[in-house]
Amino acid sequence: MRRSRRPLAVAVAALTTALLALTPLGGAQVAHAATLFSDDFADGDLAGWSRSGGSWSVAADDNPALQQARGDTGDARLFAGSASWADQAVQARVKPLTLPGNGLVALLARASGATSYYRLALLAGDQVRLEAVRSGRATPLGTVSHPVTTGGWHTLRIEVAGAVVRGWVDGVPVGSGTGTLTATGRIGVQTGNATARFDDVLVTRGEPAPTSAPPSATATPTATPSETPPPTGPTPTPTDTGPAERSSVVAPDGSGDHTSVQAAVDAVPVGNASRYTITIRPGTYRETVTVPAGKPYVSFVGSTGDPRDVVIVYDNASGTPKPGGGTYGTSGSASVTIDGNDFTARHLTFANDFDEAAHDYSAEQAVAVLTRADRLVFDDVRFLGNQDTLYHNSASVDAVGRAYFRDCYVEGDVDFIFGRGTGVFDGCEIRSLDRGSTSNNGYVTAASTMIGNPYGLLFTGCALTTDTAAAQSVHLGRPWHPSGDVNAIGQVVFRDSVVGAHVKDSPWTDMSGFSWRDARFAEYRNSGPGSTVTADRPQLTDAQAPTYTPQRYLAGADGWDPIP
Repeated sequence: MRRSRRPLAVAVAALTTALLALTPLGGAQVAHAATLFSDDFADGDLAGWSRSGGSWSVAADDNPALQQARGDTGDARLFAGSASWADQAVQARVKPLTLPGNGLVALLARASGATSYYRLALLAGDQVRLEAVRSGRATPLGTVSHPVTTGGWHTLRIEVAGAVVRGWVDGVPVGSGTGTLTATGRIGVQTGNATARFDDVLVTRGEPAPTSAPPSATATPTATPSETPPPTGPTPTPTDTGPAERSSVVAPDGSGDHTSVQAAVDAVPVGNASRYTITIRPGTYRETVTVPAGKPYVSFVGSTGDPRDVVIVYDNASGTPKPGGGTYGTSGSASVTIDGNDFTARHLTFANDFDEAAHDYSAEQAVAVLTRADRLVFDDVRFLGNQDTLYHNSASVDAVGRAYFRDCYVEGDVDFIFGRGTGVFDGCEIRSLDRGSTSNNGYVTAASTMIGNPYGLLFTGCALTTDTAAAQSVHLGRPWHPSGDVNAIGQVVFRDSVVGAHVKDSPWTDMSGFSWRDARFAEYRNSGPGSTVTADRPQLTDAQAPTYTPQRYLAGADGWDPIP
């Protein structure tokens, strides 16, 4: 296999021939599985890949190969494929060029975000490790001692079938384990404090994992009749579509089932009782979108795995005149409104690009996303706006609306994460935009959690950043009492997060005559230049901290646990 992204029929035929050549006569029967993706980089480009850190290019080797050339990058990743892939086998040839004691060179499978995936890593000291990585934290699933040669090629292979994960290096089993990450995801390659080359990346739709090592391009096959070599597949499957059943594709050029996101939502059956995946191909979709309450279990998935490639955006503000008279109001300004329970979104951007400078409305709140549903998951999603970017609410004052935001990016200035919903922001970047003030560049949160709900907004393992906002100019939040409701007692916790210098030493403030001291605001073990503990910064005690975890926030009466 020496040409990249050829017509699939040709590529699969060549692949089948190559794999059959590796199978000894009289050996096991070859299992067949569909080829999802292959790339040998012979075309010299990185089309189909999305990068996260590092310096990636196609370099000359014995033939063209992917190269990551920055040894000072602690976490360089390149992703490919579709977030809808479930069971999968991914294999690649890997050559470490530099591999210091703290370095790694790895192959990734079922990546559900930029920092959550299964990883098979070559390490210094002739160690190879299979790991489950969630929000950057690694849990070992298997380890083997195996010669790791700098400047030499190795073949890495990961197979994920259901919750079972297995890995091989040069045909040698590394180990296996039961994974707890999400059930679908992309593939990728990675270096950490190392440089490397990668070639002959192949992904096939997963079959039940074999009980022993598959043949390898760099190891002599030893298959017996009871073993299963790597699957081959004569049937190509597109890399950017979900399952053929209960799914659709949106593409602006007409190559999918629909050209608008709302049209795809409209096609979901009312009363839908199972997952319906809407895969969205690259483009900017300038439209308002509503997922109604009668259509639960809808998923929006960006087809490339890079959230920047798919943007759903509109520009209404609260004060924008409606065609029939009146104005939209804050809720009505939302680019996307989610009323259907069990909604998920992955690898895309929601935005409201209302131009504040070009208008002089009395009300300029401009919502990117309004949620009024329960059990929502946002994974590797960007929320862009200024005032009131993310309105996380619930269906009524008596209802709890839970949402899990994993590896997301949220930006804005005034009250840009607000509402009475219960939300967990796990490993997210929360970015405060500069309003040009030296003393007040806005408020991250404006929670209106109802008094009977112990859990409002939790930020854990997050990074609070800014573009250019001045030091000591941003508040963590203020208590919002909609229409003066005295039972809206905001609840917010920032814990185990890195806080930038833009955050004030007295980070909470009053709102509309209501004191922040009557709200339920706290922090715990934050770090960074904006985390200085003062008398105006309530802190959880070590005894209280276990009560304020993602699991506690999201469990509810039904025990919901979306955390991988």
